[in-house]
Amino acid sequence: RDHSFVGSIVADLKMTTGALPSVTFKHVRQHRNVLAHVLARSSLNSVSLYIFHSAPDCIRETLCNFVA
Repeated sequence: RDHSFVGSIVADLKMTTGALPSVTFKHVRQHRNVLAHVLARSSLNSVSLYIFHSAPDCIRETLCNFVA
């Protein structure tokens, strides 16, 4: 069992979602998950909850590069 901080979060998520048959977890390396990484890093200084109806500015350029 992983006793790190992240390991305890993952264990809690697995326990919480264990009753839901459609939930799966899969590790994705950071370089393959650039958009989520950029979005997460941009939220480090935020204390508010945001709901986006379109791509936020912090990932728009990266997203456009993927689509092009």
